[in-house]
Amino acid sequence: MIIWDWFKEQFNKTSNTLELDMVLSSLAAETFYMELAVQACTNLIANAVSRAEFITFEEGEEVKKDNYYLLNVEPNPNKSASKFWRDVISRMIRDNEALVIQQDGYFYCADTFSLEKKAFKDYRYENITIDNFDLNNKYYEPDVFHFELHNDEIKKVLDRLNKSYAKLVAASQDNYKRNNSRKITVEVPTNYPETEEAQNKLKDLFQNKFKDFFDADGGAVIPLYNGIEVDELESNIGVKGGADNSEIRSFIDDIFDFVAMGFQVPPQLLKSEVQDLTEVINSFLTFCVNPIAETVDDEINRKLYGKSYYLNNTYTKADTSNIKAVDITNIANSLEVLTRIGGYSIDDTLKKLGKEPINNEWSQARWMTKNYQEVEKRYDSDD
Repeated sequence: MIIWDWFKEQFNKTSNTLELDMVLSSLAAETFYMELAVQACTNLIANAVSRAEFITFEEGEEVKKDNYYLLNVEPNPNKSASKFWRDVISRMIRDNEALVIQQDGYFYCADTFSLEKKAFKDYRYENITIDNFDLNNKYYEPDVFHFELHNDEIKKVLDRLNKSYAKLVAASQDNYKRNNSRKITVEVPTNYPETEEAQNKLKDLFQNKFKDFFDADGGAVIPLYNGIEVDELESNIGVKGGADNSEIRSFIDDIFDFVAMGFQVPPQLLKSEVQDLTEVINSFLTFCVNPIAETVDDEINRKLYGKSYYLNNTYTKADTSNIKAVDITNIANSLEVLTRIGGYSIDDTLKKLGKEPINNEWSQARWMTKNYQEVEKRYDSDD
């Protein structure tokens, strides 16, 4: 509706026409910076979530079987897992929802679909297209993965906000160009000839020669005649009331900040500002990536596994701990502590470092240093 309202505003009701060049320039001003910010957020979130590993469990034991391969390596013959999940997450962010169907043991992300909701019956999905192929089948809620976010209202607010800020950006750009363009005064003597030839030369001077002079990349010369004099005025840049590039940039920064807030992305991360990067990434994972991963987890577990399997500890979990790149020297002490208190086995440590586990009995055992003992025994020894 936002685009349609804007479109109606551009329509000339008097002449019943719509000028194409005006529409294109206005459309660019209205949407470009917001679209850039939304695309940047979408790519950032989708790339992060696609790095998560779906760990599969059977009766509480971690296993790597068919479901692990489907979720982490090859959801379908045409796409790898990273590409597949980037598509799914991108649609969730841009469209507020994404539909994945199961076909012949594979998972496919729908390009378009229609949804019929019924309060006490399974939702029905139809008019589904995948890679420009129309599916004539109808699917019901238990047969699909329907991933939903809840940012519909946020997107509407951002659209309205962008409409106002786009006008500020456009006005600042115009003001910047006016204040930084070259300006001249032309003095035409009162005795300038009024013959047709002289008037044509004057017209050519204003319409063509001056234009070529200002558009020239290098040096340029204007031939003057009949006493015509030209003086160049100083630019207004840097003076009070003038305009500079920082004003335009501040408006664009505002757009990026508001979009980042709407998608729960730290603005510093969106704009590649590296100060306090560790805290910024932790905030991004906590408030943006992990909730999306949990949404995906819940839908897969209730549809692919179901209640009985889930309650029997047979399920999948998206592990987002490896999304953030870490330096081994920064976590060596933490890994050592986790190992000596029995929190990590040697295999757990190897997996955390991105290496293959040994999968021996001793590498899967948990160890605890003798420095630790039960509280009761500690108090008994003091007595």
